[in-house]
Amino acid sequence: MTADDRFDEIKKLLDSTISEFQSLFQSAGGFEESRVGNGWNAEKIVPDIYYLEPKSIDELTTLAEARKRALFRHRALSFIRPQESEVHLLGQPQLSFVPFWRIKGYHECFYFRGNSYKIDLPDDVVAVEVEGKIRDLIEHESTDSQKITNLTRRLFGRRDWPGVKSFRLSDVTELAYQYNEGSVFSDADGKEDLEAEAFFEGNVPLQKVMPDTLKSHFQNAEILPSSMAKEDMVQKLHSMIVKPPAAFAKILSNRFQITELAQFLIPTYTFNFEWHKERKDLLVHGYTGSPIQ
Repeated sequence: MTADDRFDEIKKLLDSTISEFQSLFQSAGGFEESRVGNGWNAEKIVPDIYYLEPKSIDELTTLAEARKRALFRHRALSFIRPQESEVHLLGQPQLSFVPFWRIKGYHECFYFRGNSYKIDLPDDVVAVEVEGKIRDLIEHESTDSQKITNLTRRLFGRRDWPGVKSFRLSDVTELAYQYNEGSVFSDADGKEDLEAEAFFEGNVPLQKVMPDTLKSHFQNAEILPSSMAKEDMVQKLHSMIVKPPAAFAKILSNRFQITELAQFLIPTYTFNFEWHKERKDLLVHGYTGSPIQ
């Protein structure tokens, strides 16, 4: 549901007749009974999967070869490094895809609540009739400026000053509305990663793909496991934005809508190098070519 759709729905409710309004109130229910939107059934949501096409393996191998000597640099004696020809690449690099999650959505709620209004009256009002019923007037303490005026009138012998009067309109039924939206970005372990989030918010050439298609395109690639399932992401967003109204009598509409659920896959290559029987791995970002610490 778009913002325009929501405004149209609000307008229709405001244009309802008294009988329609009462009918809506009678048909409304509790917070759990009035749920609508796809967010309540996370298992039915199919996430979109995107990946970044890695650089050519030749280009990445050249970048890895340029950094291989630094892998075996002596910690204490940093100037001691092996010769270029002494470090050898073992086998083919392993391609893996590292998953990240992003979810966006909103929660909106139309609800009824009871209330009562205190309505202040002009000075000259002595009685009020509302809906065929004479209302009891309430005299209450004046404001500071009115107290001064009252005192002045009493000093000059005026005793007909009635003070501030009002009446209370009780048993009022209000139709209210609340709206919250949010998003969550996390790595495969459910941890916040601001650097990765900023990376995917940028103008990167993401390609939408089905899991089977990705495996056929990169036959020897491995998609690293994720401890976060789509249900976990929906629950995380739910706990952030879905809040019942502080006070309500009945809920007319309780919508939890997921507008985006996406998994992003970053390609990484693991290069294994050997120097004098000592082996070390170099992890390279498949899209940018930069080393990953």
